[in-house]
Amino acid sequence: MKPFVSLCMIVKNEEKVLERCLSSVKDVIDEIIVVDTGSTDKTKEIAAKYVNHVYHYDWNDSFADARNFAQSKATGEWILVMDADEYVDSSNLESAIQELKSFEIETFDACEVKVFNFTGNYGETIVQNHSVRIFRNLPTIGYSRSVHEQVTRTDGELRIKSLGLILYHSGYLNNVVGTKKKNERNTKLIEKQMSITGQSGFDYFNLGNELLSQGLTEKALESYIKAYQKKPDFRFSWVSFCLIQIINCLYVLKRYQDALNVIADAENIYLESPDFKCFKAIIYVAQNRSDDAIIELESLLDHTDQYQQIVTSVDFKEYRPHQMLGSIYKDKGNYEKAVFHLVKALNLNQYCYRSLLNLMEILLETSTVEEVSEFLHQNGFIKSSNDVIKFIRVFTILAETEIARKYLKELDQASDLRKSYEIKIDLIEGHAESLTYFFEKETFEDLRAMIENGVIDIYDLLLADIAYLKDKRIPVLLSNLTNEENIKELINYVVFDNVPTNTDMIKDDFLALLEKTLQMKKYDLFEMIVSKADAFKNIDLSIGHLLFRFDYQNKAKEYYEKVDPHLYDDKTFINLVKYYKEQGDFKLASEWLIVAISFGKTDYRLFENALEMHLEGNETYLWDIDQILTIGIQLYPGSPKLLYLSNKIHQGNNSQTSSEYIVGFFLETTQHYFVYESIIDELVKQGVNCHLVLNDKYGDTPETQNMFNDLLSFIGNIDRNDIEAYTITAIKDSQFQYDCMVSCYYSAWLNDVAKVHVRTPYGLLAKEYWNYSWWNVFYDKILCYSEYDASRLTIKDNCAVVGVPKFDKWFRKEIDNMDQVKQKFQLDESKETIMYAPTYGHLSSIDDWLDEIKLLEEYYNVIIKLHPGTAHRESETSRRNKIMNNFNNVTGDPRDLIPLLEIVDYVITDTSSMIFEAMITQQNILLLNPVNNPPIEENTGEHFLRSNVINLNIGENIHEYLMNKALFEEQGKRIAKELQSVYNLTDGHSGSRAAQEIITLLENRSTEPNKFLLSLRQRIFEK
Repeated sequence: MKPFVSLCMIVKNEEKVLERCLSSVKDVIDEIIVVDTGSTDKTKEIAAKYVNHVYHYDWNDSFADARNFAQSKATGEWILVMDADEYVDSSNLESAIQELKSFEIETFDACEVKVFNFTGNYGETIVQNHSVRIFRNLPTIGYSRSVHEQVTRTDGELRIKSLGLILYHSGYLNNVVGTKKKNERNTKLIEKQMSITGQSGFDYFNLGNELLSQGLTEKALESYIKAYQKKPDFRFSWVSFCLIQIINCLYVLKRYQDALNVIADAENIYLESPDFKCFKAIIYVAQNRSDDAIIELESLLDHTDQYQQIVTSVDFKEYRPHQMLGSIYKDKGNYEKAVFHLVKALNLNQYCYRSLLNLMEILLETSTVEEVSEFLHQNGFIKSSNDVIKFIRVFTILAETEIARKYLKELDQASDLRKSYEIKIDLIEGHAESLTYFFEKETFEDLRAMIENGVIDIYDLLLADIAYLKDKRIPVLLSNLTNEENIKELINYVVFDNVPTNTDMIKDDFLALLEKTLQMKKYDLFEMIVSKADAFKNIDLSIGHLLFRFDYQNKAKEYYEKVDPHLYDDKTFINLVKYYKEQGDFKLASEWLIVAISFGKTDYRLFENALEMHLEGNETYLWDIDQILTIGIQLYPGSPKLLYLSNKIHQGNNSQTSSEYIVGFFLETTQHYFVYESIIDELVKQGVNCHLVLNDKYGDTPETQNMFNDLLSFIGNIDRNDIEAYTITAIKDSQFQYDCMVSCYYSAWLNDVAKVHVRTPYGLLAKEYWNYSWWNVFYDKILCYSEYDASRLTIKDNCAVVGVPKFDKWFRKEIDNMDQVKQKFQLDESKETIMYAPTYGHLSSIDDWLDEIKLLEEYYNVIIKLHPGTAHRESETSRRNKIMNNFNNVTGDPRDLIPLLEIVDYVITDTSSMIFEAMITQQNILLLNPVNNPPIEENTGEHFLRSNVINLNIGENIHEYLMNKALFEEQGKRIAKELQSVYNLTDGHSGSRAAQEIITLLENRSTEPNKFLLSLRQRIFEK
């Protein structure tokens, strides 16, 4: 019987990994083809255990030719290609083959699979890519290109489908790359390929990878940029990887703002990729923007379901965010959060030494040895002898010898590793008996072996001799153990006082030796070594930094004071500011900040410190805070932390004059108050006088009389005494004029009642012909939800993007009336809950769908959320009565909306603004189309809403749709992806931004007005 899948491999000197590969596939694959290209080790013997014949191919510098030769020997319907340093999970491979058999073969030629590449020393980092590894065994399908070979079809386009197979690749581990010298080989082959076939984007991408792995970052960046410029299409998997590599190069080169600019563009293309968001946080950390990094990382972890498209590494989705947050919170002293994230990181990646060190340092500072030991065992950190060794290493690095000795007892007493750690621990504790015994009994080769096992290094032995042994033969012995001239020179200087001709040659090694003394908590030994620092030029700042890092701050300051401040680096200024703040000398701290900024220093923390100190107001500082703020924002545009501090400072600056402003808020329904509430709260905090201005003309007509009565009742019972309320008639009669009037839309009653007018919309993507109508020219400033409505309304600078103030409490998770709302409704906890929220008037779905909604009560709790029009307008009496007579759970109270969105499982609506509100609160949404639903114009917000939400037409069964969980899961993913293009301000501070825009408008009234707006306004609104 003809094989279904043939595995084809080309190998050379793969004795270390080939067995792992073949054993992982042997029970699943029908046929294995192994082609050897010249092995000199046991590769062929290993292969012969799995195949009847190992083919030979004379290497000709072409991977494509070798792979095509292997394919020519295969008889299977499909070809699977793997390298020897790859392997599979057998069950995953078996499932993938069954999946392949289920496909319609006529629709595709090849399959793309995931490849997880383990990198670093232990595989602690995973880089992911996609690769075509399975294809039909046809003469027209095979490999091209001599290196980084690609599967191609000679008689047409290769049709590719995704398959759920995962390959695991260990060939990028540091020791493997160093041994095989792949980079130099591949670079030559790529250059040869480019000279033959031309210079494609893919060629430049591969060349960039090889150059980067050789440390040639500038050249790699040039290649990546050329690759991206020559990209054939965004859909090629290497293109997104190329963007990550461009960002990575810019990061390595410390061109941080350029990297952030690339990320900003990439996030608009690859909305579901966590790589870019995580890399943004990595750059923020490099810029010392820890609070900005926290925002990105916590947002990523809060929305992992939205980031399913991995570009380079699955680590960017959860592991790296937890690892970085753990480190950040540790530095901030928030140990509870630090421990939470560090444990999460270690559960995802047990090889993360950085997280392990941070976690142990916290625990050993705050707990006993017994408590730490119990924690390790309860959380499953120690499962094997390798884990024991790992933790002993960590404890010795931290100079925590008591717990190190506790776990040392678990190692074989006769093992060389245990002897090495016993010597190390003795040295940390200040005695050298075990080392003396070693020198007496062991050989030179034993000493070399001890150093090679990584427990003890030459620095340890050198310090031991200086502090304890004082045997001049030992430094000579150590010099003979190393081939590095700089280490020989260091030993010669530190022990024998022979100053090298070029002290810069050993400066870094001298500092490393000093660092080792501080790590071991041996300050007396530090002083012995540092006494020889005079031989080095410009070393005092570096010594000061070391001392400061290890909490010898007074000593650090002494070294800083030896240096002219004009020669200070950014870190010196930061450390001095921290020192004087901790001493309570804020005035001197501020003076160092002023000096640093005047000297052109740009560290983010300088500006952060200045702004925070200014807000704290411990002193009257002699700086121009606005100038400092301007410089900071120019250097770090868009920094959330700096913008937050800026707003706080402006609030403080305005506090003396803001009480002079009176701002009115125009209300025609109770709902309008909740549109304004967050803005009012923020203005009141800043001392602005706020008035609610009620349109009492609504009480004069039967159609809206109930609406006005409801508003009056609400205002009479509102629980606050920091605002006032007036009717529009009273304002008009008194000829009073507000400094500013805020309204949701234009009304003729607003004419002449304020010096400036601000609009705050209360809907997005709906009723656009009305929302973006001519009357918007009435407003001096429009507070927009997003760039989407701002781009449609802006005239010169009359728009500001602030977000949705109405949902600030939702996004801040501050829903204060949840219990009251739950008690209001009769809900069966065994049932899911639906909120039906139709609009009013001729577009309402009530007439066509209410009977169908009633039937749902058999299976669900149903809550009817009435539109204010349905709840109170005279023309809606019939609909209102029908609902009230048929449903128990009915509300028209706008206070219930936010809690209901938290309670319900589904939102059913029609053409109301509820569609957008349900989207931003991540609800399961069903959209009901009434019979007379008008046609929707393409490329409008209404079209955007309807194209991303499940729509039902008359006659379709609502319950059947509600039962389809997969449909709603897909809708949720689609909405999360598409919504980012029109709305993303979910920080809960929209009211603050809106308030600041209003205050800024009031403060700048004396500036030149927008003449175009003014002329339109005069033409339309003035008699």
